[in-house]
Amino acid sequence: MDEIKIIIDKTNEFLWGFPLIVLLVVTHIYLTFKLKFIQKYIFKAIKLSVKKDDSAGNVSNFAALSISLAATLGTGSIVGMATAVAVGGPGAVFWMLVVGFFGVATKYAECVLSIKYRVKNENNEYAGGPMYIMKNVLKQKWFAYIFAFIGLCVAVIAGGMLQVNTIADVLGDAYGTNSYLVGVVVAVLVGVVILGGLKNIAKACEFLVPIMGVVYLIAALIILAMHIEAVPAVAALIVKSAFSGKAAFGGFAGVAIMKAVFMGTSRSVFSTEAGLGSAGIAAAAAKTENPVRQGLIASTSVFWAMLVCTLTGFIILLAGDWHSGAKFAGDLCNSAFATIPYAGVVILVVSLVVFSFTTIIGWAYYGEKFIEFLGGGKVIIPFRILWLGFMFLGAVAASRLVWSLVELFIALFAIPNLIMIFILRKDIFKETDKYLEKEIKNI
Repeated sequence: MDEIKIIIDKTNEFLWGFPLIVLLVVTHIYLTFKLKFIQKYIFKAIKLSVKKDDSAGNVSNFAALSISLAATLGTGSIVGMATAVAVGGPGAVFWMLVVGFFGVATKYAECVLSIKYRVKNENNEYAGGPMYIMKNVLKQKWFAYIFAFIGLCVAVIAGGMLQVNTIADVLGDAYGTNSYLVGVVVAVLVGVVILGGLKNIAKACEFLVPIMGVVYLIAALIILAMHIEAVPAVAALIVKSAFSGKAAFGGFAGVAIMKAVFMGTSRSVFSTEAGLGSAGIAAAAAKTENPVRQGLIASTSVFWAMLVCTLTGFIILLAGDWHSGAKFAGDLCNSAFATIPYAGVVILVVSLVVFSFTTIIGWAYYGEKFIEFLGGGKVIIPFRILWLGFMFLGAVAASRLVWSLVELFIALFAIPNLIMIFILRKDIFKETDKYLEKEIKNI
């Protein structure tokens, strides 16, 4: 098993080195400038997300955003940021923010394309995403199927197994809970939701996402307030480490800087989904008048993910255990939240369980869309049952191996999506020119 992990890690170092980071950052920056800094509308887009829209679609604007947020605001935003700091040092927080800021434009762009080219499936419901665009617009049928298969792997490993793994780690560290028991309980609870289909998933996400977000943000702000005198020093450390190479476990400056860039970029992609194309699957189901409207709404999830990631990065650094090498992932989060007397660990456990649970059901929907594309509607029910089995496996898997697999499949998932966006960039610009002014005026 160790040999397999070494091979995967070496592959990740290559993929997340020059090839993907350049492709990702160049795409983010290019779209930002061509779309005239679409980020400036982020707060208007937040207002737009709660407006009712009775246009054609399967679920409301807010429900589609909630599914996207559920898939986004999971362990990537909390435990993922902890692992980024543990491996890449404080500078990883800086690069996460930079890449995330420019990533707003990419998430907007990929959702615009998914809505513009969405189709009706055999159940007369809207379906969309990069695989449909690759097949129907770019006429790359086999490439679309390969992409959908990779997406299915991302859904199972990153959206499912990793989330249960985190729940098991946190509950085991805090209360000594048996991992096998965690796997069974999570599988049963997830089954109750996803076996009811999209409507159940949307309702669960609409209810849980706002609650989990508010609880976690309040807890994080409490920790910041408790260590307010150290916050400026931590902010300075983050910026300095981004360029000076202060890694978690030492090493040469150049290598340490690359580690920070790698961890910050990969966690930005995983936490915000900007560049993956997965958010377009949820956006395609939304009731919306035009692609730009839901594209703006979908892009707001990047803002919320960046906020959670930044707060997490700060509290991990304030706790002081990030450089010891003795703690990783959920353990590192536990030590940070333990600084809140009496309720800190409880708040973290509840937040992470809810974050992870909603991520599981959000990615279960994405997984359904991938499997539906590959095999049609008849395979959805068997997939849901198989999904529950993977949830059990995730609870007992090794954390570091799961994270390595996540990084590998996300890289393989992002590259074709980013190429597709570049090929169809003119369609994005045309839709934006056609509808943006109207949508902004109506807010």
